[in-house]
Amino acid sequence: MKKLIWGTVLVALAAWLLPAAGLLAGWDIWAWRKQLIYFTGLASFLLMTLVMLLAVRPQWLEKPLGGLDKMYRLHKWAGIWSVVLALLHYGIKLAKGPMLTLFGEATGEQRIRTFLEVFRGSAKDLGEWSVWIFAVMILLALWQRLPYHLWRYVHKAMAVFYLIIVYHGIVLTPAQWWLQPGGALIAAASIAGSWCALISLTGHIGRTSTHTGHVLAVRQLLTDTLEVVCQLDRNWRHAPGQFAFVTFDRLEGPHPFTIASSDCRDGQVRFAIKGLGNYTEKLVSSIRAGQPVTIEGPYGCFTTPQPEDGQEQIWIAAGIGVTPFIAWLEGLQNSPTATPVASLYYCTKNEQEAVFAARLQQLCERLPGITLHLHFSQRDGYLTAEQLLAGKTAAVKVWFCGPAAFSDSLRHGMEKLGMDLRNFHQELFQLR
Repeated sequence: MKKLIWGTVLVALAAWLLPAAGLLAGWDIWAWRKQLIYFTGLASFLLMTLVMLLAVRPQWLEKPLGGLDKMYRLHKWAGIWSVVLALLHYGIKLAKGPMLTLFGEATGEQRIRTFLEVFRGSAKDLGEWSVWIFAVMILLALWQRLPYHLWRYVHKAMAVFYLIIVYHGIVLTPAQWWLQPGGALIAAASIAGSWCALISLTGHIGRTSTHTGHVLAVRQLLTDTLEVVCQLDRNWRHAPGQFAFVTFDRLEGPHPFTIASSDCRDGQVRFAIKGLGNYTEKLVSSIRAGQPVTIEGPYGCFTTPQPEDGQEQIWIAAGIGVTPFIAWLEGLQNSPTATPVASLYYCTKNEQEAVFAARLQQLCERLPGITLHLHFSQRDGYLTAEQLLAGKTAAVKVWFCGPAAFSDSLRHGMEKLGMDLRNFHQELFQLR
């Protein structure tokens, strides 16, 4: 994630620096101010374009970036850094007043005027307002207490302000840049980003991956947990462990849920839904068999791992995070020779909450390579890195799905014990 953000900034730096490298020694403070305005503007714009590209969920980027969950984390941080650079861009512009006091009148070179000059005033004003609005919208998007259906519309509105930034950039880019690498980058980014913004604004994100169907069955597992089976068309395909965006209510919009079943090629998909927030709490008491459903996907790379030449793996399913592991085990039933050697820990508070224990035991009986451990925190205490890695090498690979706080605790403990955290795999389900 950090590499791609820094890489984007370095591309902007190279495009800005290459044509100007021979002039650096001759620049005065005013020339430096102008060039820093150009650089911060270009870097911010490229990051905003990356944000727009990731927003449309391009499936061809999933594998190189490690899954849609990782793409959304990149989307969030690219948005934050684009706004930081945009505010720096505007702040350098506002520094003109104090600089006049300190350094006297500006002696910058004359601007080359083009047919776009007539739009210069509006491009400046709209760009300045958009920076502040963008900053406020980023804060709103990061505010976890903002209801999801409102967050969704705030998020979509960002595409409008991106198009304003495109207008700002095209009009105010120095004329000489259009024959240089910086101009080529701005042109390419403007075309790609505008196309993504239009896809978002017209509601076409994920349209080619969207399937319609109905709720086939609903089973109450606990007062706050449901198992929902949906019937889609027979063209639906997914790999065990993937997730999908499910829409039960158009006003609320799509929410991500892990698919808790393997693909039987009959169009049926199963989800286990726990009431963890305002929407899911309402959902477990309102969903009914027969109601229509729209499912977009599948997404994600948290799929069944390959065997590692006898090297034992560790699988940790915490609470409702058991769903991808159920899908893995179901998918392995017909190919037990492809089963990794793994210890599967199913962690819940107590036996009553372990509603999938019987299903896991049934599936693991047919897969001798999988050893199931039921871990109840009220009885056994919290599972620790020391317990998991006892007798294991530092090269052991771990797959985890569950609460973020539990994950953070295990990762910290495993790192202290010498484990390479690149071997710790998890789905990052915080998509906002």
